[in-house]
This record gives sequence, C-alpha cells and structure tokens, in this order.
Amino acid sequence: MATIQLRRKTTSGNGPLTGTSGTVKQGEPLIDLNGGNLYIAKANKTASSSNPLSASDYFEFVNKDNLTGVLNDKIDELDLGSASRYNVGKESGNIPVIDSDGFLPSSIIPQIAITNTYVVNSEAEMLKLSQAELGDICVRNDVSKTYILKSEPYSTLANWQELKTPTDKVTSVNGKTGAVTISLSELGGVSTSTFNSHKSDNTHLTSKQRSILENVYVSEIIESRSTTWEDNASNFDGNTLDGGLIVRSTYETAYEMKNRKFEIGINKSKVLTPSSTIDGGTY
Repeated sequence: MATIQLRRKTTSGNGPLTGTSGTVKQGEPLIDLNGGNLYIAKANKTASSSNPLSASDYFEFVNKDNLTGVLNDKIDELDLGSASRYNVGKESGNIPVIDSDGFLPSSIIPQIAITNTYVVNSEAEMLKLSQAELGDICVRNDVSKTYILKSEPYSTLANWQELKTPTDKVTSVNGKTGAVTISLSELGGVSTSTFNSHKSDNTHLTSKQRSILENVYVSEIIESRSTTWEDNASNFDGNTLDGGLIVRSTYETAYEMKNRKFEIGINKSKVLTPSSTIDGGTY
C-alpha cells in the first residue's frame, strides 16, 4: 500500500517551520507533533536572513484541544459580550423570542406579501377575485392577456394593469400562418420525389464512394461531468501532468480514405503504485 506522510515537526517548540533556513511550497501541509496544530503554506518561499519564514506565511488549523483557548483569547481580544447580559423583548437592545407558530412576531419582521396567480375566463370573474391582493396576477383566458393588481379594490377594472408582452417577430412563413407545413417545391426547390431519386443515383458519387461515406463515423472524446474545462492553452499546460499520457498514432492505408488510429496509455512513472512512498520529511 502506498504511504503518504506530511512534513512534521519533531524538534522542540511549537508552530510551523520558521526562521532563516528551510523551503516550503504553496499548499504544503506541515503538522506540529508537539503543539498539535496543522499549518498550510500560503506560497512558495525559501527562507533567508533578510526574508525569514514566519507564522504569517501559513494558514493555521487548530486542533480540538487547543480550540477552547483560542476562542477565549479571541473573545477577550474583541471584548465580545454574552447573550445573557441582554433582556428578552421587542425594544431596542432586546433579544426577540419566536412565537408559538415558530416565527418571529410581525412587530419584529413585517409580513411579506406573496404574489398569487389566478386564472379566469372573463373580465367579470377577474373583478370578483375577493382574495386578490396588491401584486397578484390574473391570467385571462378569454383575451389571452395577463393583468396585475396595482391598487385596491380588486373590483375596479382600472386597478388591474395589463402586463405587456412583445409582439412576435415571425408573423408568417412563406405567406402561411398558424401551423405551417412547407414543401421543397414551395420553397423553390425540386419535389421530394426528385430529391430522393437524386440522392440514390450515381450522378455525383459512385456506388463504392457512397458505401465508403455511409460507413464513415465521427468520433470525439468529451469531458465527463466531473471534468474541469480549460480553454486557455497556458492554463491548460500549467494544470496538467507533463508526460502523464502517452499517445501513439498509426495510419491504415488499405482503404480509399486513410484511417488514422490513436492508442492512449497512462505513463506508469507518473502515478502512485502500491509500493510508492511520498514523504514530506521532518523539520
């Protein structure tokens, strides 16, 4: 089985790799076996006397045992209060309480209007929508129009504003309207029977050539649902494994149309095997 080890601290003291010596890579994890916390390097950096490695060069992830102390220090630093020092109520500075219906009282959060949609078959039915409120929608089947209630009462026609829709750009096809069916001859072309006869003869292609074309298939390699698509060539080169795939192509010339074949394999030196070991080392 493959072994993967993080870079780990075995020397005295707590914290990540710091000081004027050592090198880290962006995203490299380091674990402090003394203090127990995990650190991730923010960027590539080689320490020097003028630019030493420091705690600010890492993201720190605190373990469970240290978390309480860290939170208490942050609370003291920010001078945060506690909910216990505030009273329950609806006044300024109070903490509101949920009502028996499971919601905050309307005096804290006003009721939110929800737009409803009604479908009717006449103007008279629309003007009888006693349940309609401001912002509600009415669809009129009799005139194929839609209205919104802009003001009350619902029983006044002028309070219903028609919602405009754009005029259809296509009003007819070849002079026809409705459910349109167009034939080749109507478009100025040959009849369907002439077209089908033309497809089947050898005027432009021999029988052998048609047979070749009928057996030509278009193949493609597409990305899966979990694949990341990259259009930029530079980004693609930077994010792919150099030499990870080996491709071999061959030509078969026994046909009138040359057949090019590709063989794709994974470079076994680029992947982990059951005996592989990845060790970040100690510091």
